[in-house]
Amino acid sequence: MSIAELKLVGAYGSPYSRKVRAVLRFRHIPFQWLLREHDLADLPPVPVALIPILVLPGAKGAAPSAMVDSTFQIRRLEQMHAGRSVIPSDPALAFLDELIEDYADEWLTKCMFHFR
Repeated sequence: MSIAELKLVGAYGSPYSRKVRAVLRFRHIPFQWLLREHDLADLPPVPVALIPILVLPGAKGAAPSAMVDSTFQIRRLEQMHAGRSVIPSDPALAFLDELIEDYADEWLTKCMFHFR
């Protein structure tokens, strides 16, 4: 996968964009960071225009696809790339990891947005 194939569209102020960007960096997955202010007309359509948008290469010459929702983006990256996983291999720890991530995504961001 080349650097031009995997793109992450986000914003510096978005905690979700920064979360996916941190995972990509931690896992040493090359990607191209695009700010949402850029001309994004050539990107594949997404169901909801929210950031971050992860653009994935198409399989065997197929058109690239795009997805939103940082939790599902991280899970997809786990399937696509081996090594340096961010999800624990122990099922009990993986459950706690998912529970804490969901809580943080849904509730701790409320505190952050309050202080913006």
